[in-house]
Amino acid sequence: MEELVIHGRFILDGEVVTGYIGISNGKISRLSKTPLSGEKRIKLKSHEILLPGMIDVHVHLRDFNQKKKETVESGTKAALHGGITTVFDMPNTDPLVMDKGTFKKRAELFRRKSYADYALGFLIAGNCKEVQQVEADFYKSFMGASTGGIYSKNFIEDYSCAKRRLSVHAEDFTLIQKFPERPNIVEEMAIKRALHVAKSLKKALHICHVSTAGGLQNILDSALSWVSFEVTAHHLFLTKEDYKKNKLLKVYPPLRSEKDVSFLWKNLDKIPVIASDHAPHTMEDKENGAAGIPGLETELALLLDAYNRGLIGLWDIVKKTSVNPAKIFGIKNKGFDIGKDADLIVVDLKEEWKVKPEEFYTKAKWSPWEGRKLRGKVRMTLLRGEVVMEEDEIIGKPKGVRINAQEG
Repeated sequence: MEELVIHGRFILDGEVVTGYIGISNGKISRLSKTPLSGEKRIKLKSHEILLPGMIDVHVHLRDFNQKKKETVESGTKAALHGGITTVFDMPNTDPLVMDKGTFKKRAELFRRKSYADYALGFLIAGNCKEVQQVEADFYKSFMGASTGGIYSKNFIEDYSCAKRRLSVHAEDFTLIQKFPERPNIVEEMAIKRALHVAKSLKKALHICHVSTAGGLQNILDSALSWVSFEVTAHHLFLTKEDYKKNKLLKVYPPLRSEKDVSFLWKNLDKIPVIASDHAPHTMEDKENGAAGIPGLETELALLLDAYNRGLIGLWDIVKKTSVNPAKIFGIKNKGFDIGKDADLIVVDLKEEWKVKPEEFYTKAKWSPWEGRKLRGKVRMTLLRGEVVMEEDEIIGKPKGVRINAQEG
């Protein structure tokens, strides 16, 4: 007998089926089209479907000296609320996570406060000796300065010393000085350079928040199997025309033209990962020009709304937010399969709701989509078989654990 049985629709090998999922000891133990017996049961409603929890490979959770912006607690609660069960913590915090001592403090903070499972990042910028002292789940570098102000002055050296996949913010430092508004060429030239180095080093690389047609085309043309990349929800659903109307939408890399956005959508099947790049700031900081958009609690909702409008398939959403991130970053304990962690979300595909940032768990109480009606909502989130969010309420204490990361 299973500890928990969920009965309803779910996606199996790309197809929507009606059946039963057995869960025991926090793992998926059975997938069956015939009834299973369980100590507890959850029966989905007609418009609901069970999906694997999202793995967001690009999340800024602040904390440390920036508790006003976000904390591990508030940010990971927001993640669960939005259907995200694993977050990748970006290390450009204050202080920066780029030495052994700060990394240990970050790990301890997450151990005590994280409501979602997590991957710990380590920032590389001329500190290769420190890199050898830690075992991070992924590494991060900036080719040009963003929030935090630090960047790689020797990208080849920093990339070379990464011990696992390196996530890179690809905006060229020199071109940023020349073009502070960061037009397309700033990203395109950085991506071109990163790909050139990747071809030489043949080391795992992940290019963050690709936003331009030229940048995406360069990646696709390179066809390097060890290079992965992501596109964010805000670069899919907003353009620079939106920024002209609302200066709070400042973000790095900036929002692009309708032509760029159309190119991203045209090549959606070739994009392996969609991430949030959740970047919370205080309203005062945003009004003073801080770059970043919060997205943990709207990312999946926007994709579900797009599904309802016929723009993306459910299986595509699952692949880009769960299956592919697990494969790319070598997360052996995650995935919708027998023996994997029972990280699951119950989604009502038809429920229409209005975006009200004041009701979110993130401390960033604003959203580009405030007041927008979206169709599709996360009703329940399970982490390793335990219900941790239901009907917008976070349940219980922090239960997040560090992922089992190996090279993908």
